[in-house]
Amino acid sequence: MEASIQLLARRSGQQSNAIPSALISFVLLALLWLVGCGPSGVVPPAESAPIALIGGVLLDGKGEAPVPDSIVVIEGGKIRAAGPRSLTPVPKGAERIDVSGKYVIPGLIDLHVHLGSRAGAQYVASAYTRERVEKNLQAYLYFGVTAVRSLGIDRDAIFPIRADARTAKILSPHLFTVGRGFTAPNGHPTQEVGAVARQVETPEEAVRQVQELASQQVDGIKMWVDTLNNTLPSIRLDVCRAIIEEAARHSIPVAAHIYSQADTRALVGFGIHDFVHMIRDVETVDPALVATLRERRTVFAPTLIRQELAWFYSEHPERLADPDVARTMDADVIDAARAAKPSPDPVARREFDLAMKNTLALARAGVPMAVGSDGGSALDFPGLMTHRELELLVQAGLTPLEAISAATRHGAACLQGGDDLGTLASGKWADLVVLSADPLADIRNTRRIERVMLAGRWIDRPALRVK
Repeated sequence: MEASIQLLARRSGQQSNAIPSALISFVLLALLWLVGCGPSGVVPPAESAPIALIGGVLLDGKGEAPVPDSIVVIEGGKIRAAGPRSLTPVPKGAERIDVSGKYVIPGLIDLHVHLGSRAGAQYVASAYTRERVEKNLQAYLYFGVTAVRSLGIDRDAIFPIRADARTAKILSPHLFTVGRGFTAPNGHPTQEVGAVARQVETPEEAVRQVQELASQQVDGIKMWVDTLNNTLPSIRLDVCRAIIEEAARHSIPVAAHIYSQADTRALVGFGIHDFVHMIRDVETVDPALVATLRERRTVFAPTLIRQELAWFYSEHPERLADPDVARTMDADVIDAARAAKPSPDPVARREFDLAMKNTLALARAGVPMAVGSDGGSALDFPGLMTHRELELLVQAGLTPLEAISAATRHGAACLQGGDDLGTLASGKWADLVVLSADPLADIRNTRRIERVMLAGRWIDRPALRVK
């Protein structure tokens, strides 16, 4: 847009003097205000009557007790009011929708997705296309996921896609991207996606590349800090520190894929923003580290599904008979999942057990948990596995209400520009899911989706292009 403004200036005869950058910034901010969209925004719907959802059980994402007979008022793409029927007036002329017997929750937020890099059952860098990215985005919407953070293997094509998503030129959840993430030379995930990951050896090189990402206006930065059980090199900690410190100069949050307690402790000391995956090398996390994590409100998206995938389909073949699997996944992917054999490697089982145990321990200590599915990698189905991650959080010991907060409010806290997401509160984007069954009775009922709303618009789920 800045280039377009400069071009207009030259055509107006201002050929020798560029418009001052301060004026450009003012104009850009004004334009964003006029269309009602910010870093996480989308263009709100055209002027229309308010919508009132009447009589449903409200779970607002704040972690509070459900409101059994509620009213949710939506206007201009935002939540105008949400609360008990007795305290929430319906505006004159509002469209009234009876949701008695239904459950209204915020749209889900998945902090750990990988878009557009699977062709059939193969997860490879060469698969990345705009068409696949858009289909993945619509798959998330189909499953009630209204915000996603694409974490580390995007190409430059993601930036015009993000722009189109934020101006409602394409149908997409609120889209956040970190561009290309950082790893060591030949480190994880280069064995899967090759040179897509930024392979850096020195702090100086890392600083230059953070500056490049800042110029692309990324929504965050990703680092992979994991040797995969000493099979691959891991990024040096002095390089991690340089990345975090340079990112802070540009007000960019940094997320890290972690494995070990030692790396987690070091990254917290450097000022990391949030983590994906969970500490998986110790039975009990150091209490001093837990206290620091709690004090700093450092969020973990444990990504428990990633270990479970080693045996998930062989132990739960009935999941592949789910009609939504056939609706959203190609037949060759389903066949590959059906043919998957359980891994004979006991390491994955042990890592899974440790991740489950430490997730509960940290959550009970007051460390916030969020939801990240790693969706889009291998046989990790976009959107569907977001719900499986909720199930695993509950299996780990969180309550269903805590799991819903993880997938909403805590996820929003990790997103740059996420202040208007994550809860059904006045002034937030009207991103919500209407369920036909109680998710507090059974967290699997988050799959019992009747309707999905994104920024005040109902999504036509059957019409989505998801495969």
